Amino acid sequence: MTGNGTKIRIPETGDPAARAARILSDVFAPAVSVFLICVLCGVTGHPHTWVGLGWGILIGSFCAVIPTATIHVAVRREQLTDRHVTRRDQRWRVFLVCVASVLGGMATAVLLDAPRPLLWILPTMVAGLVLAGGVTLLGPKVSMHAFCFTSLVVLAAMLLSPWWLLALPTLLPVVAFARLKLKHHTRLELTLGSGLAAAVMLGASAYMPTAG
Repeated sequence: MTGNGTKIRIPETGDPAARAARILSDVFAPAVSVFLICVLCGVTGHPHTWVGLGWGILIGSFCAVIPTATIHVAVRREQLTDRHVTRRDQRWRVFLVCVASVLGGMATAVLLDAPRPLLWILPTMVAGLVLAGGVTLLGPKVSMHAFCFTSLVVLAAMLLSPWWLLALPTLLPVVAFARLKLKHHTRLELTLGSGLAAAVMLGASAYMPTAG
């Protein structure tokens, strides 16, 4: 039940496809992709893997863990309808929390002299949030599942190997299936999420630092 009395329709729990879609939506949740983005930037940006991992976990806590915890608290208090924030009119609050948390992570990264890839990816995240949030508030509801997963794959292709791009045609349809099955997004919103992410990452690649 939403705040104005409108119920969100969720497929029956007896439907195996719907159960799979819910599991996949959690596996490919935006917070998971964002946390992995931070870890990837930390590990590839520091000569000592474990130190870089620590950096990734620290900054990932700001960018993924804190927003997720905030969302869960808001859902329990019935300020949000669900943890994936499927109602567009509720997303502006979540975008603000995410931007504030990423900015907190950015301040921490700058003050503590984080690896350069992290110092690069954080303003890129802010730009992506502002773009996706603006489009969502003014037009179609951008799929953040598709946005964040595409960003992760493109980043892996930039930092590790172009072969990682093969994850897009193989795994992005899985994300799309989950979101469409649950009726949380349309094909347009999924395509828009992936396209905007690719555009943001390719634009940011112009000033991407070398790892190390």
